[in-house]
Amino acid sequence: MDYYPLGDLIRRHRAGTLLPHERQQLEDFWQRAMEDTSYLDSLSPEDRVLLKETMFAETRRQIIRLEQPARRWIYTAQAYRMAAAVFLLLAATVALYWKINAMTTIYSLPGERISVMLPDSSQVTLNGNSTLRYATDWRKEGKREVWIDGEAFFAVRHTELHTKFVVHTSQELNVEVLGTKFNVRSRSERSEVMLTEGKVKLEVVNGTGAPVYLRPGELASVVGTTVSTHQVEEHRYTSWLHQTLVFDRTPLAEVATLLHDTYGLEVTFVGPRLEHRELSGEISSATVEDVLYAIAETFDLEVHREGQHVTISSP
Repeated sequence: MDYYPLGDLIRRHRAGTLLPHERQQLEDFWQRAMEDTSYLDSLSPEDRVLLKETMFAETRRQIIRLEQPARRWIYTAQAYRMAAAVFLLLAATVALYWKINAMTTIYSLPGERISVMLPDSSQVTLNGNSTLRYATDWRKEGKREVWIDGEAFFAVRHTELHTKFVVHTSQELNVEVLGTKFNVRSRSERSEVMLTEGKVKLEVVNGTGAPVYLRPGELASVVGTTVSTHQVEEHRYTSWLHQTLVFDRTPLAEVATLLHDTYGLEVTFVGPRLEHRELSGEISSATVEDVLYAIAETFDLEVHREGQHVTISSP
């Protein structure tokens, strides 16, 4: 049996192509959201929009179904039961709608850097090709939570009530702090947290290990439920804030991943073991062109770019 993401199920439902077991999957999604609105926090921004649109379409369809029998049996117990059911459905739908719309989502384009002030005056700097999501009004929520997909640097301020601040990554890693500065990178199947000031606690959702506490200058790498930590040079992980890239014997394969994650480029290597060559140095005021030029000059390679596609080859 195939299992589809929520967005695919909703699209198939709207197209009228759902199979019986797929319809059951969609109903299970719906039921979970009705019982616990915090489930919506795990959805992507695109799926949240699709769910919102579908909620009201389904509610309207149920109301139309109610109107027909109600005209014939307006005083029967069946009509009252149907009316009560639709009322509860509408109330739950409205609650879900406000839950969805109470979130602020900020996107950065490939190569773009954005500074964001959160409701508590904490500062976030988004690196290129990243998404930040948080509740619009933290006074109503009573907690400070954000969701990050991509890379961001956080400068979290203390509150008088010492309210904890939690960063959720797309790899189901929770980073909990009170007031501190740290960098979070959440790309593909890996999350990294590098602490520059203060103290943070890391917990992997559904993980079996004890929480991990970081000290300034430590980097935590998380793959699946495995967390590893080691001391690093902070400058390498925060230089992007100053439009500078630092490489220290970095394989070109990793440089290609950076170009993909931050600038949206697809890099292809043509030649034996080119991706294993190591790049060292610092590129100030770094643009995509600066990085590609550094690769070409350092290794005497040919670099050809066409739109978002880059080919690196031997001369």
